[in-house]
Amino acid sequence: MKKIILFAIISIIAVSCSTPKERAKGSSDNGMFEDVPVSFETNDSSLLHLAVAVKADNYIVIAARRGFQPNTYYTTLTELIDPSSADFRKRKPDVQYAAIHKESEEDPGKIIWALSDSNKAYITDSSGAFIALPGEGRGGAKPSDSLKAIRDKDFPDAKIEPLSAFNVIAKDLATVRPRVAEFPDKDWIVLILENGLNREHLYELLPLMQAIKSVGFKHIQVGRNLGNLDTAKSVIGTYRLYDFEEKELQGFYEELYRPLNLKMPKIQAPNP
Repeated sequence: MKKIILFAIISIIAVSCSTPKERAKGSSDNGMFEDVPVSFETNDSSLLHLAVAVKADNYIVIAARRGFQPNTYYTTLTELIDPSSADFRKRKPDVQYAAIHKESEEDPGKIIWALSDSNKAYITDSSGAFIALPGEGRGGAKPSDSLKAIRDKDFPDAKIEPLSAFNVIAKDLATVRPRVAEFPDKDWIVLILENGLNREHLYELLPLMQAIKSVGFKHIQVGRNLGNLDTAKSVIGTYRLYDFEEKELQGFYEELYRPLNLKMPKIQAPNP
């Protein structure tokens, strides 16, 4: 049901609300936005409306008008900082969104562990798949003996670490991108953040923005869900691009766009 509602939201209004809501008189966007001329109308029925939704109930999904990729479930692993270190009070701990394997939505899942090389890049097999397996023990807290055996036999210098859910999404997007080359909005994508995600958590999503950018999408917009996706009544009006206060937009820019030398794109549709 959640996917059906999210699909409807994206299909109905994903691009139609692409301009930020009106600012107070005298306010400034501080160079956060860029106007991007496009050849398509925002209500064009042939648009793809590709989006990546980060759900507060621990999954990420790639969605578009024509369907969904399977959910990528995750759990967050927070770095433990040595309290005796000089920067203990100032440093933000790294938070990794580790992919987990689930047999069903009710299954709490197990962390997926993967092999990585000396450059911290995940190792893939001949088909391009990550060399990775669910962990053992409660929640998959430790790598499986099978993965260790593969490492010892074929990749003795490799490290074993949790597989990033963001890398899984990036690989899926790289697979999808050639298939959508004919769509007018093929270079556009929306990062949907649920209402519960605030600025304190935005820095955690910077690697996801980097992953989306690395796949080749030129224009990354940001939006959010404002209602309960489990109820049909919430479909209309629950999802708006840039439906944020100016202070919130500044936070998005500082945490997600500026570090990657990006600006928030605004669609400039052709004149009627």
